[in-house]
Amino acid sequence: MNDSVGTVVAALEQELLTLTSLNEALQRESAALSGGNANEIDAAIAAKNEALQAHQAEMSRRPADDVPEAVKADLQTLQDRLAALAGECQELNRRNGALISKLSDRTKAAINVLQGTEDTTVLYSASGVEGASGKGSRVLGKA
Repeated sequence: MNDSVGTVVAALEQELLTLTSLNEALQRESAALSGGNANEIDAAIAAKNEALQAHQAEMSRRPADDVPEAVKADLQTLQDRLAALAGECQELNRRNGALISKLSDRTKAAINVLQGTEDTTVLYSASGVEGASGKGSRVLGKA
């Protein structure tokens, strides 16, 4: 293997290491969000941001050298592993974002209840069958 190919392989392997660290940080963030401990959440987010910065730095160091066609197939396995792990990271990040959104909604609802500003949405009609609109509907809190 020539020096150019070795440099590309080394760069991809380093990217794989930093992406693995990012994946682990996202998993810790997910566990912290599920556990609801604010200190753990803060630590997990800081670790995730650090891992993301390290990975972005490694990506920017990847050499732009073109590799010979003969060795591209050898590199494909490593590139496929990187792509699969990047997909996992994206999915974890998407799920964590959804979890954050749900926790935020729950917190806002709790604050509204405590402040007495909760939504007085009509939940059922007087007959209990009809939709939430129309005459005779009642608010659950006043039923």
